[in-house]
Order: sequence, then C-alpha cells, then structure tokens
Amino acid sequence: MTALGHIGMQDKRLITAILPVGRGRELTARLSREAGVLTVSHHHARGVGTRRVRPGRMVYDEKDVLMVLVDAEQADAVFALIYRESGIGERHAGVMFQEKILRGHHLMPFDGMHAAAE
Repeated sequence: MTALGHIGMQDKRLITAILPVGRGRELTARLSREAGVLTVSHHHARGVGTRRVRPGRMVYDEKDVLMVLVDAEQADAVFALIYRESGIGERHAGVMFQEKILRGHHLMPFDGMHAAAE
C-alpha cells in the first residue's frame, strides 16, 4: 500500500435511487446539506422497456438516477430520508438500494482548474 493508500478506506455506503423525472434534482440540493453525506450526484436516464413497446412504435421511459456516498453510521438515516422525501413508497415511483463500498472518498473542488482556464 502506498503512503496515501489508506485514504478513503473508512466504512461507507452507496445509496442509489431510480426515481421519476424531476425528483433527483430536488433531492440533490437537500442531501448536500445532510450530515454524513460525502458526495451526492444525479443524472438523467432514458430507455425502452419491453413491457411498454407497442407494435410499430417505441415508447421511451425517463428516470432520474440519484447516487449518494455516505458514511456507514449515517447510511440508514439518509436512506430513510430519501425514501420519505422522494415518495418512492408510492406505486411505480422507483426503486432504491444500498451497498457497501470498499473504497471511496468525497469529491473535492480542484483549485488548479481555475488556473488552467486562465
């Protein structure tokens, strides 16, 4: 292991939620202020499910994907907050899961980006 190899080795969880369009953006700002949240991001996804394809026509389904890296001690509380605030308990409102991360650390701004742009 290198001198910095221990960085990011603390116990962490990754919470992933697949939500209806629009709910990911709302939760991103809220979660960025929560204790124990190291990184939060969301992106938009679109695809075609076999169940929704009609003869001669493809129907696209769009979702928000929310990913939250959190300290293990806070994981259950953050999971419950996402569940409650996203409305994911409603029918067809999405799915979410939590998994252990072996190594990870929060995103940090890189000050060199500003110098490189000048």
